[in-house]
Amino acid sequence: MRRLFSVFPVLMLAALLAACSNASTTTSSSTANTPTTTNCLTLATGTIQNVSNNSLLVSNLQGKDVQVTFTNATIFVRQAAVTATDLKTGMPVAVTVKQNADNTYSALTVSLRNSQTRQGGFTNGSRLCSGQFPRGNGTPGAFGRRGSGGTPGTSGGGQGRQTINGTLSQINGKALTVTDASGNDFTVTLTATTRMTAQQTVSASDLHSGEAVTITGTTNSKGAINASSISILQGLPNRRPAATPTANA
Repeated sequence: MRRLFSVFPVLMLAALLAACSNASTTTSSSTANTPTTTNCLTLATGTIQNVSNNSLLVSNLQGKDVQVTFTNATIFVRQAAVTATDLKTGMPVAVTVKQNADNTYSALTVSLRNSQTRQGGFTNGSRLCSGQFPRGNGTPGAFGRRGSGGTPGTSGGGQGRQTINGTLSQINGKALTVTDASGNDFTVTLTATTRMTAQQTVSASDLHSGEAVTITGTTNSKGAINASSISILQGLPNRRPAATPTANA
């Protein structure tokens, strides 16, 4: 009888050790199956292939399918066409430009943004994952201070359009003055081919197959994007190289 009682604690200890081992294995397995999320932001542009509950299947510009998930916190916006009469001073804008032969700048596109959509899903301290934008060998151009008629800098060997982000500070006929966050002024001219759009807040129910979208969000280890913002575009962007702005002599 004493032998039975002396063996019992040993058996109990062995059972406890086995249970701990199983729990550790289960926890480890569960952790391994949970996708990890990157801290940097990812941009993806493409066409919606399918909409299902809180997820999208998007075919990106490289022809690859990207899984996208969204929540109640995701910002949804749509690009809507506007005209020059809709432009007002004080509006936040993003303007893509090209340099003309006389060293002036024409607006290729003007995108109006409201207070909710101007950030495009970015928050303070957020950054894009490496490789999101092409790198070039261009050198920065001279920026003008307020009222000095600054010009955009070189953006990298002509591989991408130069974009000015700021506020419309002056409208003089077809000439626009855009002031960036540092107080630099840029003067650009509207043309007959300038495409002007405004970002309007919409909802997830406005997402449909076949629409072009730009997704901003974080990517998990399985390649799915958790969207912080989804912008419905009027069409896929023109991917042809554009002239690169240079500083005035």
